[in-house]
This record gives sequence, structure tokens and C-alpha cells, in this order.
Amino acid sequence: MDWDLTSFFPSVESAEFRGFRTALERQAGALRPRVEALALNPSADVEVWVHLLLDLEDFHARLSHIGAYLSCLTAADTSNEAATTAESAYSELRARAETIGEGLVAALGRAPDATVEAVLRDARMKSAEFSVRETKSLAAHRMDLPRESLNAALSVNGTKAWNQLYSRLSGELTFPVRKADGTQERVPMARRANLLASPDRAVREAAFTGGNAAWAGYETICERALNAIAGARLTLDRERGVEHFLDNACHDARIRRETLDAMFTAIRDAAPALRALAAYRAELLGEPGVSYRDLAAPAFKPPEDEPPMEWDAGCRLIGDAFAAAYPALGAFFRESLEARWYDHMPRPDKRPGGFCTTSRFSGESRVYMTYEADLGSLLTLAHEVGHAWHSRVLRGVRPFASGYPMTLAESASTFAEMILVEGVLESDAFSAGRKRALLDTDLRRAVIFTLELPVRFHFEKRFYEERRDGFVPARRLRELMIAEQKQSFGDVLGEDGADPLFWASKQHFYADSVMFYNFPYTFGYLLSQSLFARFREEGASFLGEYERFLALSGQMSCETLVRETLGEAIDEPAFWSRALRPLESLRERLAAFSAGRAG
Repeated sequence: MDWDLTSFFPSVESAEFRGFRTALERQAGALRPRVEALALNPSADVEVWVHLLLDLEDFHARLSHIGAYLSCLTAADTSNEAATTAESAYSELRARAETIGEGLVAALGRAPDATVEAVLRDARMKSAEFSVRETKSLAAHRMDLPRESLNAALSVNGTKAWNQLYSRLSGELTFPVRKADGTQERVPMARRANLLASPDRAVREAAFTGGNAAWAGYETICERALNAIAGARLTLDRERGVEHFLDNACHDARIRRETLDAMFTAIRDAAPALRALAAYRAELLGEPGVSYRDLAAPAFKPPEDEPPMEWDAGCRLIGDAFAAAYPALGAFFRESLEARWYDHMPRPDKRPGGFCTTSRFSGESRVYMTYEADLGSLLTLAHEVGHAWHSRVLRGVRPFASGYPMTLAESASTFAEMILVEGVLESDAFSAGRKRALLDTDLRRAVIFTLELPVRFHFEKRFYEERRDGFVPARRLRELMIAEQKQSFGDVLGEDGADPLFWASKQHFYADSVMFYNFPYTFGYLLSQSLFARFREEGASFLGEYERFLALSGQMSCETLVRETLGEAIDEPAFWSRALRPLESLRERLAAFSAGRAG
């Protein structure tokens, strides 16, 4: 592994790790009866409430520390049995934490309003108000405490187990790719996304066809896992009295349904212009229509006289762009590189995807990805650094006030990408060919965020609607996926351009703790367009307000946050239409660089 995790623990088998985990288990054992006592006597003294809340806050900060560490180990090496065993034990601990959390929901739900208000007036609860009120609001849709506790315990061998099975499978799957010398090699599924971003059409075709053939061989497992996870959620919703499955997703995203509907209404209204962008990219690639084989493909080859953007060179490029536009972000990036927070090398048994994880206990982050020396990897790296910077801005903010939703997390990451793009375009140090390639990447990502990611949302929505009526077989999952791809891309989708197995290959559908994982990326991307437009207008003076936006992201709903920091109403389609407007210029910007198309 490339990164240094020793500031978390020396190893998963170390005395330090075992001691930390044992202390957490004892802490959980002590917290549960205290929470249950308050659920029985919610009118208890304010001091009892405050001490419990402070201890819970400390417990969850420590739990995030061990969770972040184990997620790094198991992603970096899916064959690490010691880490996998420790993660299973952590899952049980997390289930105990969920049981404690449900006890808190029950206690707050039964607590008289006067008691809750007195607790929140206590100086030690400063900035914890939103978190406490949000937790109390959950009580309206909860079962009785014994059943909630049972659900948390059963999830270890239910939804979490299905997710772990899928993660293990995705880490072990390989598929064949023909090398330049005519021989074949089997590559891990973790490399498929990067191969689909190759400028070589033959490589993309091999990755698409070979990857889907591999997933088709395990289609039954994926079908069962997806139905089991969704079925468990729908059953739980019914028992909890949740009216619609999207209510949970909107609660987790801290938005109202009106806001989600407003965003997709604006995207639907802008569909002709967005499809024109997608068609233009297909034209640049020399294809008659849009294809899922090519969504991540560069339309322009890297300049032949410039070397590939290897890790060190890519880090220098990002560092320079950050430092020029946002010095504090540039300094933070250099610091994190020196501290070795990044695992970036491709290798067997490495899980697909990328992420940034942060310990609320230590305040440290780690970034995981597979870097392939191309512009896509470069933007992924900037994206994950944006997440880490968000956590740095929140360092020192109490855990109760620092838990932000995915919708806002993706704003910071995409904002960092946009700084990188603009930094390269404005620099004299980069050739027209490099800038052209980066503009193409920017256009490509616009198509993915506004046309492809909505496919995932609408597919998942239709799947859950059908899953309420019974098991949804793989055949039907393929049909739903193709239908949504055609609906989003319209007549610009090529005759053979759909990906019927996308439902199987996209790990986000199998997340055990988050449903509708994908729409927050579109939300964050478009919100970042608004943030960056303000940055362009106001310059460096806006960065203080931007950091205020990040710092408050765990203390209010998205609607309130945007209204208080930007003065905008995100529950109206007009906001999202304005956010989409800058994308219309992407074609013209790229058209200025018309030579050097990829073959």
C-alpha cells in the first residue's frame, strides 16, 4: 500500500488496535443501559441528558476512527483476512451503536419539549441543536425499541452481509484484455473504469465486453443481493410507517422532496441542450451515437510530445492550480502528500472505486483511488482532495455539528475539480493539446453528471417501486436499466449504446447504509456550479463565505444552508436552471480546439 495508516494504528493485529476496539465495546456496553433508562424516564434531569449526549458524541467519534481505518484496509486488499475478520467484528459493534442510536431516538421522541429545550440551552450543547432536533424527529417513524434493536442486530447478517459479499466479489473478479503484443492478460475489475477511459477504442471495447461477461457470470448473485437489500429496506419502512422509500433518501440528504423534484425538473427541461452536448462528444469520438462504452472515453489523445501525467507530475499540477486560486487548499494538499494520505497504485485484490474517509476522532483523512496517469484520474484525485479539505475546515467542530450529508459533500469535491480545470486553462505552462484534453474531460463529466447519473436514480426508483410488489429478476433489471438509459439520452443513444448490466456492475446500488447513492453527485455538481460562479464573480473574497458554507454544512438542512450563505432557494427549478446554464458554453470552449481527435 502507498499510504501510511500508522497514525491510526500500527496494524489491525496490534495491541493498540485491540485495546481501542475493546474500549469501544465497553463504552457501547455502558451506553446502552443509560439510553434505555432515559427512554423509560425521558423527563430526567438535564444533567443526565447532557452527560449522555456528550458521551455518545465521544463514542461515535471513536467509532468513526476505527471504521475509517478498516475501510482503508479492506479496500486496499480484499484478500486481507485479518482486516476482513476485524471488519466483521466492527459490523457487530456498529450494529450495537445503531441499537444505542435507536434508543436515543426513542428517548428524545418521548422527552417533553420543555426537557429538550432545557438541554439545548445548556452551554455544552452549543452548535448541537440541529443534530439533536433531527434525531428527535426520527421518532415519528420508528418501531418500538425492542424491535429496532433486533433490526440493528439482524442487519449484520442481512443487508450488511449482502453488501460485504458484493464487495468481496467485485474485488476478486477479473476479465481478459488483449495486450498490444496480441497476448491476453486478466485484469482486476478495479481497473475496468480506468480502461473504459482509455483513448484506445479497442481497449474500451475489451473492458466493456469482458467486464460485462464477467458480471453476467455472477448475475444471479447480484440479482439476489440487490433484491435482498431493497426488500429488507421496504419491509422496515412498512413496519416503521414510512410512507415512501424516497423519504429516507431525502432525510439522509437533508433535503425536501420538493428540492429533489425541482432539480430533476430543471434537468428534464434542459434535456435537449444536454443531449446535444452528449451527441457532440460522440461526434468527436467518431461514433454515430452515444454509447456506454465511450462515456468516460477521451475524445482527444494526450499530446504525443508530452509524457503521461504520472503521479508526481499530476500532484504538482494539482498543487499549482490549488495554490494559485486557493492558497489554503494548496497548502493543505502539500501537507497531506507529505503525510502520505494517499493509496493510488493499481494492483491485484484492490477494490474498484475511490473514496475519502475521515476520522472524527483524529481529524485525519485518507484518500483511496487507482491512479492511471490520465486526466480522469487527475480529476478524481482533485475530487477526493476536495472531500478531505471539507473535513479539514470542520476540524475542531464538534462531531454533533460536523456530520454533513452526501449532497453537500459532493459540492466541496466538485468545487476542487473546477479549480483544477480553470487553473490549467489559465496557465501558460500547458499546451493547447493538454488544455483541449482537459476541456473534453470537463464536457464528459457534465454529460455524466446531468444525463448518466439521473439514469441511476430513475432506475433505482423504478426498481424499488416494482420490488414492493415482489422479487425483480435479472431479466427485468436489464429491461429497467436499458429503458432509463434510453429515456435520459433520448435519440442520441446509439443503437448498441446501452449497458444492460450496469445495475450489476455499479457498486453504489449495493450500499447497505445509503440508498439512492447517486443523485447527491448530481446535486453537488450543480450546486458547485453555483458556488464557482460566485467565485468567478467575487474572486478570493468569496473563499471566506465558501468556508463558512463548508463549516455550517453539518448544522442545518441544505435549503437553509444555501439560503443563509448564498441567498438562494434550491427548492425552485429556477435555481437549478441557472446552475445548468454555464454548461451550455462547454461545447463552444472545446470547439476552439478542433484538431487532434482520438482514433
